[in-house]
Amino acid sequence: MDIVAIVLVIIGLLGLIASLVPTHQVCNIPDHQHNGWLVLLSMIFMFIFGYLGFLWTLFTHKVDTLDLIIAIIFCGGGGFVWLVTKMSRETIFKLKKTIQEKHYQTHHDPLTGLPNRNQFYEDIDKLIAEEDQVFSCLMMDLDDFKMINDTFGHAEGDHVLQVVADRITKMIPQDAISARLGGDELTVVLPSTLAEDAVIIAQAIQNELLKEISCESHSLIIGVSIGIAQYPKDGDNRKSIMKSADTAMYHAKKNDEHYQIYQTHLT
Repeated sequence: MDIVAIVLVIIGLLGLIASLVPTHQVCNIPDHQHNGWLVLLSMIFMFIFGYLGFLWTLFTHKVDTLDLIIAIIFCGGGGFVWLVTKMSRETIFKLKKTIQEKHYQTHHDPLTGLPNRNQFYEDIDKLIAEEDQVFSCLMMDLDDFKMINDTFGHAEGDHVLQVVADRITKMIPQDAISARLGGDELTVVLPSTLAEDAVIIAQAIQNELLKEISCESHSLIIGVSIGIAQYPKDGDNRKSIMKSADTAMYHAKKNDEHYQIYQTHLT
């Protein structure tokens, strides 16, 4: 009976020790209510010391029926704490993942994976809120994209958009903000970049997009018209800076130019 009681308490003790891992993981989740879990973590440590104390008593005197009953309770208690903490961690992680997926789906374009209009508005507003901020906004429109859809079908058009989005992402700096606003309308914001410097990025994007895009039975080359406007010189809020860049893009397309920096006379 002595060995049975000792083994039962050790099993319960191992359950408590194992429960420290999921409890600690939950405590480390960012933006999570940790107070209750920190209390639970402290209590588990207290239980561990209690189990060790009881285990010591089992080694120092003959085990009776009451000790065996307590050992069974300790075994079940340790297993219960481990099971509850493990299941709670899995549930919390699953909920966090679901929330993150929902947020991603709400703020990203499902076709290209780029941020959508809503996410772009949030990002550019945060940028504008920073003091003494200067950035360039690039509005882009693919040339003759409607003809691709009409000639080859929307599946090919979707493929082209995916390739274009991937190539643009590769050409812009890591801190740049990119988005698909809708249709074939794309945008990039370059923080801490003057319009004259943004031309280099615009040219790199243009050159990358002029490479052939392989489709099922043919290859396509698609150009892009880019309008560039600088904040706050060409607009002191989100609406006005996007409008200026869009105006410049319209003139680039109209004049069959690769890009156009916004000028007052364009309006």
